[in-house]
Amino acid sequence: VELLYFNISGLGEPIRLALTLAGQPFVDRRVSFDEFQQLKPTLRFGQVPCLVVDGVELFQSAAILRYVGQAFDPSGTLYPRRDLALASKVDALMDQVADMLVGRKVYKYKSRFGFPDALFTPELTQTVERTWRDETLPRHLGFFIRCLAESPTGWLAGTRAPTVADLLLACVLRTDVANAAPLPQSLLAFVDAVYSLPAVKAFKQAEEAAR
Repeated sequence: VELLYFNISGLGEPIRLALTLAGQPFVDRRVSFDEFQQLKPTLRFGQVPCLVVDGVELFQSAAILRYVGQAFDPSGTLYPRRDLALASKVDALMDQVADMLVGRKVYKYKSRFGFPDALFTPELTQTVERTWRDETLPRHLGFFIRCLAESPTGWLAGTRAPTVADLLLACVLRTDVANAAPLPQSLLAFVDAVYSLPAVKAFKQAEEAAR
């Protein structure tokens, strides 16, 4: 099992944590931007993360997270495949994380979404960024705050242990969102709960030691 991603947290981080919590050994291959440019034409969608399992390349972070939860987690907690309604809830939460980031991705990766660079003047880019940060982001964060407030366990889907949706949201909050705006206390506590898991702490300590 090999994970191909940049040497940053990004969308590779929740996959690293999922593999770690599942107890699945993996090669954590971190490439530079120059290396990625050479690899890009060979990747199915021209992007990473890419998880390679027995020679099969898997793409798209949510799909990879679902695969990891089903293929490598014997406890069935990372992705509750035997409970279709609960699995659908986990899927919806991951989709909601993706929805939360759409505005940010549009102004960061214009051409990917069909917008010519010339269309986004510096003023328009600043306006879109400000609108996402001040209006769109708080609305989406409110959805997750409500999920956590209604959860009997402190995890998004009310599961006894974190699912891949918890890992995805925590990683996004810790990087993309925290870099844009201060996090409410309940979400700070949620991120801390994920990163305080013993296996996650051990992984992050080893990661730091290897730098």
